Amino acid sequence: MRDNLPAPKRRTLATLLCLAILTGSAAAEQMPRPPSPVMMVHFDYYPKDRTRLHALEHRLATAIKRAGAGELGETELHIDGNDGYLYMYGPDADKLYAVTGPILRASPMMAGAEVTTHHGARAQTFGLTDQRAR
Repeated sequence: MRDNLPAPKRRTLATLLCLAILTGSAAAEQMPRPPSPVMMVHFDYYPKDRTRLHALEHRLATAIKRAGAGELGETELHIDGNDGYLYMYGPDADKLYAVTGPILRASPMMAGAEVTTHHGARAQTFGLTDQRAR
């Protein structure tokens, strides 16, 4: 099949097609998360708790998404040291804590956990059972 478009029109069409593809993929990308988490939860982790941890992660991610508070980031597990960390990202650490605090306190896995919230350069760390946590 022979192309009936002159060369300049083909180049213009190809350029427009490339722009449309690039613009469409850029618009589909999500807003970048902040460079560091605004909330971190440090907890005791044991490999036997992996299934319960995945269920907790699912509950947290769903609640955060429904509230429009941000997103649950990565979970860091130190297999040799029994330490676990949940990282959460969003524009407002207090809103993230308001959404996730009740879920965290209801989980037996989070007994003794410490929460660190970041407000710009200032950080505040407290236990889930501390007065701030209520």
